[in-house]
Amino acid sequence: MKSDKIYFSLALLVVLTIISWVTSCTHDAKIPDMPEVCFEGDVLPIFINSCAKSGCHTGQGESRLALNNYLDISHSVVPGNPNASRLYGAIIATSGENKMPPNQPLSLTNRTIIRLWIEQGARLTLCPEITATGGGNTGSVTDPSVNPRACFTRDILPVVVSRCASTGCHDAASHKEGYIFASYTTTMTAVSAGNPGNSKLYQVIKLASGENKMPPSGKSQLSVAEIDSIGKWIGYGALNENCGEACDTINPVKFSTTIWPIIQTSCQGCHSGTSPSGNIPLGSYANVATIASGGLLIQSLKGTGVTKMPPAGSFSTCKIRQFEIWVNNGYLNN
Repeated sequence: MKSDKIYFSLALLVVLTIISWVTSCTHDAKIPDMPEVCFEGDVLPIFINSCAKSGCHTGQGESRLALNNYLDISHSVVPGNPNASRLYGAIIATSGENKMPPNQPLSLTNRTIIRLWIEQGARLTLCPEITATGGGNTGSVTDPSVNPRACFTRDILPVVVSRCASTGCHDAASHKEGYIFASYTTTMTAVSAGNPGNSKLYQVIKLASGENKMPPSGKSQLSVAEIDSIGKWIGYGALNENCGEACDTINPVKFSTTIWPIIQTSCQGCHSGTSPSGNIPLGSYANVATIASGGLLIQSLKGTGVTKMPPAGSFSTCKIRQFEIWVNNGYLNN
């Protein structure tokens, strides 16, 4: 996904931080040459989701402490010195009244992001622009509105709807075991924000085996990348953020790099296996080309004369245009 480079930097950051803590009894070791942490994109969402919830640090109540804006947060830290920062002390505390959040500690990744942000000066940093390439070409588009992290509506919802919310499983009608994966609100009943290992959703797709593993045997399975994205999304706080989309319709639209990944993520949960929905399999290029040749593919994406697909969240205008370009160019296996 677009966020792989940033995820790698954060993963490396965690490793380096652990090493620095092991080699420094005072925990004062600095982490050199790491990318600058973006306050608005990386730090503020952690505080809003974990600390500034209703009834907590919104500026109201007993503490009068607000952790939902840069000014108030900056007053609780000492730039360049995490260990002297009251706020950082609270999020790494393991006991006592100062432990925050009291019932749901921040993940190691989130604590490390905050530590590094303070070490870098606790500045109101601007998020870098995200550059995305399309169609396997060398052309690129720069779109600062695209969320670089795993984002619910763009990256997570299509996967859980396709793989989990099929008929007879976790759709609104069946709601097996009481779980429905059709929206942010219903998905959150199976998620413990900030803690993938304690989240039912992550447990069944990553940690479970045998009959407990989901999707069950015979159903289209999640890829390693999809499971990884869900785990990282939960670890970041399972936010329902504004995603944005880098959608390129200028460079050549190819089946292998544009169409097929979308089919795998958003369609195969229902249209695969021995009993595909509507008796329309989409498990191979040949299957997709068949419905493309007769016009059914574009008709279903637009809802023209047939039921609109995907049923739990239609594609953006730009994404539908990508399919149209591919079909109009002869729906090649390129």
